[in-house]
Amino acid sequence: MSFAIPATLLALLAVAVPTKTTAQSVPNLSGTWVLQVEKSDFGALPALTSRTDVFAHQEPQLTITRKIQSAGSETTSTLVYAVDGKPYKNMAGGSELTSTLKWEGQTLVMVTTVSNPQGEATITDRYTLAADGTTLTQVRMVVVQGQELKQTLLLARQP
Repeated sequence: MSFAIPATLLALLAVAVPTKTTAQSVPNLSGTWVLQVEKSDFGALPALTSRTDVFAHQEPQLTITRKIQSAGSETTSTLVYAVDGKPYKNMAGGSELTSTLKWEGQTLVMVTTVSNPQGEATITDRYTLAADGTTLTQVRMVVVQGQELKQTLLLARQP
């Protein structure tokens, strides 16, 4: 069975972002991160041409400026959060995203909901920093129209 994802939803999925913090020591995700397209698994969703995230992380505050190129279009979004379990609203591609962030151990978990013409989508992102600090793995589960779509994205820290 084929499952078509509208272009608007694909753009929103590319923008959705990270999670929360506890009193324990958590990794600082600050820096510029570039998507390693060839090392990422986009699952059933189309691959991006490129993506660059600039994280400004001063616990519990987190701001992500994300630039995405895909299928001849380019978008830039600035997403502002706190890792405190409270909902934060951001705009991306003309749609409102509501995200809640928290830490689960050393993994930042972000749950984002977005409404679209096909209904509501829930995006759960799990960000894990490698022990050497050079790569950030984003495991994304998207639930839309009863379908579950998974991606594993690898981002490399830039000098």
